[in-house]
Formats: sequence, C-alpha cells, structure tokens
Amino acid sequence: MNVLFLQEEWVHQSTHPVKITIERNTAVDIYAENFPYIARLEIINATKDRGRVYQVPVFVRYNGLRKSFGVDICGFRLEAAKPMQLTPQIEQLFHTLVNFSRLPTYMFVARRAKVVFPVYTIGDEVAALTIGGPLFRHVELAKVREYLTDFLHDAKILGESGPSDKLHVRGVSGFTLGLRRPVFYLKKRIPSQVDFWAPVFQSGDGQTIYTYAASDRREVPRSEDDEVLALHGLVAQVLQADRRLQDPYDLRPDRLMSAYWERLKGELTAVSPLTLHHQHRDYILPIFRRHNLWLAVEEREDEERYGLFLGRNLTDLAARVKQDFARRGLLG
Repeated sequence: MNVLFLQEEWVHQSTHPVKITIERNTAVDIYAENFPYIARLEIINATKDRGRVYQVPVFVRYNGLRKSFGVDICGFRLEAAKPMQLTPQIEQLFHTLVNFSRLPTYMFVARRAKVVFPVYTIGDEVAALTIGGPLFRHVELAKVREYLTDFLHDAKILGESGPSDKLHVRGVSGFTLGLRRPVFYLKKRIPSQVDFWAPVFQSGDGQTIYTYAASDRREVPRSEDDEVLALHGLVAQVLQADRRLQDPYDLRPDRLMSAYWERLKGELTAVSPLTLHHQHRDYILPIFRRHNLWLAVEEREDEERYGLFLGRNLTDLAARVKQDFARRGLLG
C-alpha cells in the first residue's frame, strides 16, 4: 500500500481498479463540520461504469479528547483514527461489494441481527449474495427476499420466523453509496400468482422518482403532484408487456410516505368512505376519485405511511380491499 499526502488530499495508489482520494470538504456550513472530508471513489475498471465517480462523506466522531473518522458505504461502517487510514479499508470493502461487474442495486437489512446482504440487478433477474453461502436469484425481488429470509431463519441468523423478524430493503445512492429508504413500494399480492414487489426511491437531486422493473430503471419526473400514479402506470404497462401482470389495478402503491400522499391527495376528489365490518372492529377507509380511477387509502397505524388501493369503480375497489384485508387475516 502506498498513500501520498498532497495539500489536504490523500491519493491511494493501488493496482486495484478503483482510485480513492480523500479530500478536504471545502463547504462552509454545518455539513462540513460533521463531514470534514470527502472520499472520492473513481472507477477505473472495477465495474461496467468505468469513469464513474462517487463522493462518500467522511464523518468525524468524538470520544472525549479522541476523535475518529469514518464512512458508511452500502450499510457497512468503516472507521479509523485518521482519514488517510480509511483508504485500504474502503478498497477492501469495495472489492467485496463488486460482483457481476457491478455494485449492488439494493441492500437487504436485518435490523436485529445487524447484518446486510447485497442485491444485484442482472438482466431480467435480481440476485442476493450471502458470504460463504448460496446465491438466490429470481426475476422478482419479492421472491429473492422470501428465499433469503427462509435461508437466514434456517441458519438461525434471523432467529424465530415471524412477521416481527424480517428483511428490510434499502436502495444504494448513486452519488454517495449510502443507503436510501424507499418513498413507497409497488406491489402485487394476488392468490395463485407470483408476487411483485419493488421499492421506489427519490433521485439524489429530488427531481424524479424511480424503481427497477422489467429489466430496466423506470423513472418519472416530480414536476407534477401525481408522480405516484404516473410511475404506477408506467410500471404496470411494462409488466403487462412482459406478461407478469394481468390487470394494472392488481399492482398498487403501498407504504407511501406522508409527503407524497399529501401531494397526490390534492389531485383527488373525496367521496363517501368505505366501511368494512368485522365482529371486533370496523375498518373505515377514505375513498377518492380521479377521472375513471377510484382510490381507497389505508393509514398505517404504526407509521406515517399510507397504503393505496386502485379500482375501476366502487364495486371493483371494494372487492380488492376486502381481498387484501382477508389475505392479511384482518376480516377473521
């Protein structure tokens, strides 16, 4: 290993296919105080994205009179006493993360076990890797998560099987390699059909939202307040063309962040709510219309997120809501 010091900049010279430079953060704000350096990762030939540059923030952490520096890359935290000492760690992690000539598209996060698993997009499929274990591949992300979850339960990594112990998906920033929470999900849960489940993310510049479906990135601008429905329509169209979706309303936005719901709500007209009767409680869902689209909203009680149901008319919409509630065991 050979590291050169050049005017507050450390350049890591290596035979490995990524050039790592630690640079002083020249911004004059609170961000620069918390992240005094930037790790600049330039792809030489490590991945198919030759020439791409990532800007990874380097944080500073104080422990009494001592301080350390660190980075968070794809859910992995690296720390060292000095910024320059991060370079060999970053290079080793980068080498581990690059598979199939690419960096991961997603990371599966097991919160309780405190482990993460990289997920790669390879043509029509996604693939999840386990260290020293099997590789799980499928055309649907939902099936890959199911396979990996079963394996981790059997391996006693996730503990006892159940809804409280599951894998969470995060996106990987194309700018900082940090983890990004989905702003909502597009999912299909229809009996006797293969599930579809795709997280949706906001772009780094905040101008678009995107997801991956049918072998490509699907993206719509945020210039209008109906971007949720626009992306839903786009993904439904490509899934139908790919013979993976029979009815566009079988696909629905779920766990929508409140800010996105408030933007969409302004484009809708409220009508009378839908009430589902159960022996222990009644479920009341607000109903909205937009042209020929009917929409029901389920507010998540444990988080500020919203599930949407779509239908051609009120009868169609009510049937879809009842089917999903029954599938989840909410109607007895």
